[in-house]
Amino acid sequence: MAAEKSGYPKIFLKLAIVLAALLLPAMCVPSECLGLTDFEMASALAEKLGDEFGPESLSVKVLDNHAYAEAGGIFLSGVRVDKLKIEAMLTSSEIPGGDAESLASIIGYSWGEVTLLESDVNDYFRENESRGFSNLKVEFSPEGFRASGIFTASLLFTFRIKLAASGKFGLRPDGVYIEDAMVYIQNVKQPGFLVKEMLERANPLIEWNEIPFRVVFKTIAVTDYSATMSGEPRDFDGGESVTWNSASKEAEAAR
Repeated sequence: MAAEKSGYPKIFLKLAIVLAALLLPAMCVPSECLGLTDFEMASALAEKLGDEFGPESLSVKVLDNHAYAEAGGIFLSGVRVDKLKIEAMLTSSEIPGGDAESLASIIGYSWGEVTLLESDVNDYFRENESRGFSNLKVEFSPEGFRASGIFTASLLFTFRIKLAASGKFGLRPDGVYIEDAMVYIQNVKQPGFLVKEMLERANPLIEWNEIPFRVVFKTIAVTDYSATMSGEPRDFDGGESVTWNSASKEAEAAR
């Protein structure tokens, strides 16, 4: 009776309510608390990524607030990307309406990997006269690249010159750049002002701003046939997986 008169039971009740309010979010993941399952989130992400990039293939996996996606045959800056991998941390368990730009409100942070094939880069240059360059052919190597083609520019007059060039691919926060370039005309190394003019036209080769959410790339590696820019995304076990069908533009459970 003395405890009841002193008000202890009411205090304990209030403490229990406060503790429950604090502990409940930790006891269930966001998707469970708000009723959105991992499969529903994976399906929604797959549809938004599919609509944004129009890939040849796409799979998405979700486990709680963790997502992993692989897409093949997308285009960035007009160049075909053979493989795109994304590991992402999700900051929302609700899917907002609107276009794919809303992906930025779902994906808080991500690590990416992009693989370009030499053949796809050459296909792009074969079909496009890009930034004053035409008939451009590029050869990859672990040391960088070699290229040959026609460069057209207008200073006091318009001129077209056949050139050869070599350089390296550099990774920057906003994209992939051509760096340390040397340009030759009839085997004669050209002065810095001409190289600067060409690099200003050519760079960036690939821009990350076409990816509508924050993505990190850390390293770049080149072989005789490909260039890979990577933030070391990692797949994980478990979760719910779906594939996106470009024909029907729908996500289906992965088998």
